[in-house]
Amino acid sequence: MIKVISFIVMLLFLGCSYKINPNEFIPINAKKSKILPSNQEIYSKTQILITTPKKTPPNIQAKSAIESLLSSNNSVIILNRKFDSIENEIKLAEEAKKSKTNLNQANYILEVAITSNTTSTTYHPPVYWRDKKGKIHKTPAYYSHKACVGGYIKIIKIPEQITTTLPLYNCESENTQSRYYNFNYLINSAIKEAIFDKKDDLYEIFAKRGYVFEVRKKDNKTILHTTLGSEFGAKEGEVVNIYTLEVKKEPFSNKEKIIQKKIGEGVISDKIEPDSSWIIVKKAKEPIKIGDFVKINYHYSIFDKIKDIF
Repeated sequence: MIKVISFIVMLLFLGCSYKINPNEFIPINAKKSKILPSNQEIYSKTQILITTPKKTPPNIQAKSAIESLLSSNNSVIILNRKFDSIENEIKLAEEAKKSKTNLNQANYILEVAITSNTTSTTYHPPVYWRDKKGKIHKTPAYYSHKACVGGYIKIIKIPEQITTTLPLYNCESENTQSRYYNFNYLINSAIKEAIFDKKDDLYEIFAKRGYVFEVRKKDNKTILHTTLGSEFGAKEGEVVNIYTLEVKKEPFSNKEKIIQKKIGEGVISDKIEPDSSWIIVKKAKEPIKIGDFVKINYHYSIFDKIKDIF
């Protein structure tokens, strides 16, 4: 019943129209960001190299599960080659950036590992009970089998070596009449579910940036023309976060680092092309500049939530 109500609410949400006519909005002379994207950043997909520290069956299963999960993401390309070392991957990325060519370099190294694996079997004795007529009934004895796995997904951005670690944990169980049980199925199921639980996090990390190249206004309403098109997963009604990049000096040094800062939120309108879309700004903490960017917020994806219900 709860799922049905949730589905009805989502249908009502999808019924909301995000139709706009950009011609009714007036272009404004927005400032340019100090950090503008290159053509490669705008048009290329994110290239990911997936590896595992040891080729154990659980690790191989986890690697396969991530490859399957990310294969449906239009924003990424999974590289089909071996991982050498972080040092060599950094050199390759820097060489590709310098030559402005695709050398099959990784934008991210994704290391997955299953570090714990436990199984247990619990006996449940028969249960006797009497109905209203006094007749005695018996619920047969059974065994419950449980498998739990734990691990991590380490995501390293290349060449900056910015690292994000996502913990993995999940348990799966099944009841049988037999004490003897092959746990391989439950272990594999637990690994798959542990990986799937991180789908929103992974999709959000690897979400394609849609760079703002035009800002228009009408009364109190602002729309943004971005490079986020249907080719990279843009859909009407999807929620997006709006970001800007800032250069800040590190304390007690002359080194500078680039900071990504969220400055607002918006929603994708009905005006979508393969290589562009118009975004309706819902809120913004500061003026949006040319060169700022949007990313789909997969934690709020209405389309994925409908899939989860069914």
